[in-house]
Amino acid sequence: MGKVISFEKAKKKNKKFNPNKKKAKIATRKTTCESSRTDVDYANMESEEQIEHWKNIEKEEEERFREKYKDVLSAVPTSAGEKMQYFAKVMLHLLSDIFHNSNWDIRFDAWLNFCEFYISYFDSAYSDYAKENKGFEKEYQYKFKGMAAEKLEEELVDCLGKIIALHPEKTDANKTAMMYQASRLFELQDSLTDLFIMEVTND
Repeated sequence: MGKVISFEKAKKKNKKFNPNKKKAKIATRKTTCESSRTDVDYANMESEEQIEHWKNIEKEEEERFREKYKDVLSAVPTSAGEKMQYFAKVMLHLLSDIFHNSNWDIRFDAWLNFCEFYISYFDSAYSDYAKENKGFEKEYQYKFKGMAAEKLEEELVDCLGKIIALHPEKTDANKTAMMYQASRLFELQDSLTDLFIMEVTND
């Protein structure tokens, strides 16, 4: 089967990985644009003020997120595998706005929500699941290569759909497949973040 590359090791191998930092950078850029529209001179702020500025924006976004999705967050299952599937369904429903909405702000917010569900909820559930099923992990070849938006959407739909459809409680093979697809999702969400970074920086 070859050497197993665990989820945690893959994070360390991928030097780009820090989804919170990436999200913060994009949020800062978006905040900069919004500030210019409201006559707030972001560019003339001291670096400490800029940091505090986007931290406040991040805090407000997190509060809005919890309020917007309070019903979703109140119905989370208990087991790690069920949590993964639950949040995979939520993230799957966000893809339409991420890839097809004509309004940039809606696309951006849907992407931020996708990141929040992945980073704060799916990733945490997967870490627990991987610990519980360590012996069933299968090697996943991380590439971390960018791809066109159409292809990325197709890959995400396929990956999330497979996570949702699996019944890991039935067979050991399904446990392996669950972790394999979760590793794949880790790579795909990284590509999704890169896509938005390129869109913002090229704006």
